[in-house]
Amino acid sequence: MKEITIDTRGLACPEPVVRTKKALDETAEGDILVLADTENARDNIVRLAQSQGYEVAVAEEAGYCRITISKKAGAKPRSDFTVTSCAAPDKQIVYLFDNDFIGSNRELGKILVNGFMNAALSLPHKNATVILISNGVKLATKGSYALEVLGKLKEQGVSILICGTCLDFFKIRDKVQVGTISNALEIMQCMANATNTIKF
Repeated sequence: MKEITIDTRGLACPEPVVRTKKALDETAEGDILVLADTENARDNIVRLAQSQGYEVAVAEEAGYCRITISKKAGAKPRSDFTVTSCAAPDKQIVYLFDNDFIGSNRELGKILVNGFMNAALSLPHKNATVILISNGVKLATKGSYALEVLGKLKEQGVSILICGTCLDFFKIRDKVQVGTISNALEIMQCMANATNTIKF
């Protein structure tokens, strides 16, 4: 079987995932070698492939990594792998946080974040997703005042997507305590398919 090579080095999010997904969709069976030069791209590509049931091997090189995806006929999505689905026909709600507090007053804003998130605990959670972008990603990191309530939301079935590019910008990827490090493509798909997006 011929191996296909996709070089995503130097490409901004979500292009590495977009190109990998396109190659997977167009390949019936075989190996796809993806070259990636950021941790964010590597993690998103690996998560995409694993969620579909494909075998993945990662080899670290100087300044980049080689991701080999083996697509075999009959592969099925893994039942034990958590993937955020944003294409369900049922009502979907997205809670979008682009800051680590609400409004112009930080102290009041932190109280409001906790208040609204705790209020969300009493609402139906089927297909509900919390999206954290920009400064909002800090809510899911070590030391955040919102970790407890985010953890409760996750336990109740709420998906939590965190912008990987934002984490890298603030250099806090390694401080994430709850949620899934995501990418622009997945976040945009989720928002595009939501029946209601509430921005805080």
